[in-house]
Amino acid sequence: MKIDTNKPLAIVMCRNYSMRLGMIRAAGMAGCDVVVIQTLKRDLQLPIDTVSKYVVESKLSREPDGNALIETIMGYRNDERPVILLPSDDWTASVVDSHLDLLSPYFLMPHVEHRQGAMLDIMDKWRQKELAKAAGANVAKGWICHRGEQGYLIPDEVTYPCFTKPVESYTSAMKDFLRRCNNKQQLKDLLQSIPPSHQKDILLEEYHPIDKEYAVLGLSLGDRSIIPAFIQMENSLEGVTATGSVHPIAQLPGIGEVLSRFMVSTHLTGLFDIDLYESGGKTYFNELNARFGASGFAVTKGVVNLPGLFIWHLLGEPEDSDIPSNFPIQTFVNEKVCFDMLYEGFAGYRQYKQWLNNADIRFIHQPDDPEPTRMFEKETRCLFLRLLVWRLKKKRYKLTFNNQSSNH
Repeated sequence: MKIDTNKPLAIVMCRNYSMRLGMIRAAGMAGCDVVVIQTLKRDLQLPIDTVSKYVVESKLSREPDGNALIETIMGYRNDERPVILLPSDDWTASVVDSHLDLLSPYFLMPHVEHRQGAMLDIMDKWRQKELAKAAGANVAKGWICHRGEQGYLIPDEVTYPCFTKPVESYTSAMKDFLRRCNNKQQLKDLLQSIPPSHQKDILLEEYHPIDKEYAVLGLSLGDRSIIPAFIQMENSLEGVTATGSVHPIAQLPGIGEVLSRFMVSTHLTGLFDIDLYESGGKTYFNELNARFGASGFAVTKGVVNLPGLFIWHLLGEPEDSDIPSNFPIQTFVNEKVCFDMLYEGFAGYRQYKQWLNNADIRFIHQPDDPEPTRMFEKETRCLFLRLLVWRLKKKRYKLTFNNQSSNH
């Protein structure tokens, strides 16, 4: 695609294509050409998002090499038009924030008071809990488990059951060790299983059984926030939402005001995604993601283009004041996560098709941007046939084994 230098350029970067695609479309709908940077750890995924009509170029920059990512970004310095950076996961957000002084003369991007490294402070989960509590949110009791010379030091005040989390949200080192521990011995066993290369301070939280989970998507402008909606999650895989619904924020009475105070205390200028959960009739703050989550596309399509508002804010253009405060509840589906649930045996084919057919909003299928859908359907068709062959072989092996056993 020919690059139009009259348009702003948005650079969307993260690991997961379903997260990138929603941001690509939001930036494109706001009038930008889009460059995609895929930041993969392992083998290259089929880049479904890169065939979007809004994408003019795509690049690959593998994690965890932050210097390579910055070098790739710097290749897009342009005096002829503004270039906006849209990191869409914690790792890319942390790399950009860690190089803010280098990038600021050439790019527009999320920031905390234009201070390099300041966004990392609000990515600290302990710091988030303190700010959320001060803003009036319900917050689970928590403790920091520090790593000493002889291993982890468990605070005496910890109550059980507890839940373990990484303090740092911008590294994936501890995400394999998110776990409920019912007693001190279980916690000790978990801590001893963490390899030295992954050992970082751990947040221990009082365990609350979750009745409902919510995500609140918004735009923080330093001294105020735009929070029109929240997501109610219905089905998920490894913490990533597969299906859910979009609701006006007024349906969580008082939460919008509390979260607005919380976001003002962070001094963030950028998009955000706050996770909440309901337990025993109370709504608790869980964590802040200082970027837009994958489920944010449901808000973009169903309510308002918050990434577009952010882009216009960075460009100094007037913001759209016509933001709906009331709208019909809409259901959505993330086709990629739903297919992963089908492929891994967590859902049947009939359920998978019902999810897709019944959703008001689909994250991949968009008639005005059809190429990602075509590529996704091609990929899933091949994977589904492979799954059927594997299950057929497994069934035949089981029948053969049972017949041989009965003959002895």
